Amino acid sequence: MKTLLAVITCLVLLPMCSGAQNGQRITYKIVAAESNLWVYVAKAGLFSALAHDHEIGVRSFSGSVTVREHSVAGGALTLDIEAKSLTVLDKKVSEADRTKIFNSMHNEVLESAQHPQITFKSVSVSDVKAAGENAYSLTVNGDLTLHGVTKRIAVPVSATITPQLLKATGKYTLRQTLFGIKPYSTAGGAVKVKDEVVVNFNIVAKA
Repeated sequence: MKTLLAVITCLVLLPMCSGAQNGQRITYKIVAAESNLWVYVAKAGLFSALAHDHEIGVRSFSGSVTVREHSVAGGALTLDIEAKSLTVLDKKVSEADRTKIFNSMHNEVLESAQHPQITFKSVSVSDVKAAGENAYSLTVNGDLTLHGVTKRIAVPVSATITPQLLKATGKYTLRQTLFGIKPYSTAGGAVKVKDEVVVNFNIVAKA
């Protein structure tokens, strides 16, 4: 059972495993068309009742998990996001407000022209638990680079895996100020967004 869990852990997201054996490398590539990444941004401030919470979708991203057949030693997960591809999903806002939010997000908050890429690279996996047939819960530890700042984070993940298909879902609460981002505010701070945003993901990767 321990051997099976070790293999599954590495196959899902583990870049550093012991007991390497020679074998063909297998790559699971993230299928963006079947995956979803989005960010929930909550309102704050004295007049927050007059504002909206926002859902921000990620339109352009790619990544992969690479492992060795039979050993999965030296496997690695990478995720690359084009910052400019973040867009407003809210259906309740007007086109004018949508454009304003988009411009503020990229020009004032993310500064996407100066920091065009958002990346995540795993370094280890912990807290692996079986959660059903081919299903596991685990914590993925890795380096997130956002707004030109890199921080080590730990992301809880629910995953299922077969030899041809890998699925991973979860969410992570991120503090913007830790990455040198000043949360958006207007009207002298009477209307603003919270420092903490929630990153949600539903990832499909195929061998």
